[in-house]
Amino acid sequence: MAGPKLMENVVLKLYGFAVSNYFNMVRMALAAKGLEYEVIKTFPSQETDWLALSPMGKVPCLETEDGTMAETHVIFEYLDEKYPEHPIFPESPYARARARQIMHSLELYIELPARRLFPGTLFGGHNEQLTIDEVKPVLEKGVRTLNQLSACSPFLMGSTPSAPDYMALYVLPLADTVAQQTYGWSLLSAIEGGAELLEALGRDGHAQQFAAESSAEMAEFLAGVRAAK
Repeated sequence: MAGPKLMENVVLKLYGFAVSNYFNMVRMALAAKGLEYEVIKTFPSQETDWLALSPMGKVPCLETEDGTMAETHVIFEYLDEKYPEHPIFPESPYARARARQIMHSLELYIELPARRLFPGTLFGGHNEQLTIDEVKPVLEKGVRTLNQLSACSPFLMGSTPSAPDYMALYVLPLADTVAQQTYGWSLLSAIEGGAELLEALGRDGHAQQFAAESSAEMAEFLAGVRAAK
């Protein structure tokens, strides 16, 4: 689908849907590596057949010639080890470890806490005051950690985008929306060079394509969320 073939007769199948941020993170990694892949539109579920591919029932899930795997971090590392051309992680062991640390910080201390506030900010529901009070200190620590570990110049690890950037592209905008609506706090402004980082990443043609596809499917996704309540 996206990007030229890197190796003949190698077809990767990526399960997920265009509104899923983690799905789009993997698509950015695949595009950066120039790998051909097929998208199979799939929503998370606990159906037996799907659990055979993705044990937690999550997306994204990548089907490869070696088997299937879920979890975005795992998929990123597999892709870089299996297809070493156009690496998305730095070369040195320390820099690779730093990249992983940034990615874990983005997920554990920014994305997951912000997700707790999605019901009342993105889905028309309500957030309990206890949750609101618990989330902000974690987000503040996440921002502090990100500022300590990275230097946006303009990307998180220097002048070229890498795996942490493909995560930040889909974590930071939503976290900023949540923080602004809940606390009147611009999380993005608190990240040194954060706005410039997103601007640089947003100029990528694949990022623009995936954003358009996500917007086109958003109404269908929100309808499904409301129906599930």
